[in-house]
Amino acid sequence: MERREFIRMAGLSAFAMSSSGFQLIENNGLTTTDCATSQDMLGPFFRPDAPFRNQISNLSLKDEVPIKVKGKLIGADCQKPLSNIIIDIWHCDQNKNYDMESSEFKCRGKIKTNDEGEYFFNTYIPPPYGGRPKHIHYLVDGVEGYERLATQLYFKGDKRIKPNNWVKYPWDEKRILEVYKNNEGLAEVNLDLYLKAI
Repeated sequence: MERREFIRMAGLSAFAMSSSGFQLIENNGLTTTDCATSQDMLGPFFRPDAPFRNQISNLSLKDEVPIKVKGKLIGADCQKPLSNIIIDIWHCDQNKNYDMESSEFKCRGKIKTNDEGEYFFNTYIPPPYGGRPKHIHYLVDGVEGYERLATQLYFKGDKRIKPNNWVKYPWDEKRILEVYKNNEGLAEVNLDLYLKAI
């Protein structure tokens, strides 16, 4: 395992990250796993038809923290990578607004997983708004044999992440992630997504 240097940035605290293997669960004679990524609210700001691109934001503005987000899309067995699957990504801009009208589709994009199920995009850490913590939206829909996944990425150390989430969804620590420096010295975060079979 490569060494990762965890960093403090944009008011986010660094903590040690640990993980354990997924557990097998037997229910009514069926063996499943507990790896499925938890659902979160889709929210009112999803917008279809975003362009395909890995750079989803303008990084020329001041006070933005550039970040690379990467990960894998994995099937219900917690192992099989899912290739050529479209993922919608969106977040608010630096003014805490969502672009619902312009042809630029600011802070929005579609990406497609490669043959190994891997994806990545470049953006910046979005600001919090309305009592909500900093977050990035994901939507994976229309994958044959799997449930739709609407979820969000959060950043560890964000003090707005509280036990009683106002959106009434439980926080999932698998989606509250460390920001670290990659081999190029750039800020990076890794979110693997696990779909649930229908």
